[in-house]
Amino acid sequence: MVNIIILSIILVIIIGVLIYFIVNRKKLKIKLLEEEASKGNPETLLALGLMLYSGVKIDVDKEKGAEYIKKAAEAGNAQAQYLYSGIILGAANEKELTNEQLREAAMWIEKSAEGGFLTAMTTLANMYAEGKILPKNVKKAQYYFMQAAMRGDMQSQVTVAGYNHFSIDGNKLEAYAWYKTAESYGSEYAKETAEKLYSELSDEDKVKAHDMADEYIIKYGKAILN
Repeated sequence: MVNIIILSIILVIIIGVLIYFIVNRKKLKIKLLEEEASKGNPETLLALGLMLYSGVKIDVDKEKGAEYIKKAAEAGNAQAQYLYSGIILGAANEKELTNEQLREAAMWIEKSAEGGFLTAMTTLANMYAEGKILPKNVKKAQYYFMQAAMRGDMQSQVTVAGYNHFSIDGNKLEAYAWYKTAESYGSEYAKETAEKLYSELSDEDKVKAHDMADEYIIKYGKAILN
């Protein structure tokens, strides 16, 4: 799980740097960025931190880069909060992570998720589902999977559908709606499972399920059902 988080952090860093340079085509001047960062702007702090940490256009200074990313996280930037959690998890290198490091990383991931950062939501949901870094908590896992599903994360949509499909207290109509929503993003598993579930419903429930699926796809999906 930790390795997956670290890999996702690296990917987000790369994407973040690329986006920053696409948007800002003019040559960046570090002194100007530092002056702007000194004013406490979270986005500038994060941009400067990413540059220093990744060594883009300037010499690598991971320590200073991490400091700027932490400042951006403390200023409330959700992406920076998630990135800084990865820096904490990666700081141990080959050493075993301490409980304190794990708790601090989890705290930043939770802050990031609450701030609306999608990757943090799915990471936190998996952490609560697995119970390795954080104590296992099915309700919290379901909550964060639902938040991610509503923001268009296909795998979270499949997971939410599965909870409703296979749980004793689940709602099979809602399960179908989430499967169809995930199908709109291209999930073959969701498509096949939705067809099987649909065949098991009563005629009355089929009508309700179809209507609910239309509603969910409009709200959370990629395309509207024909």
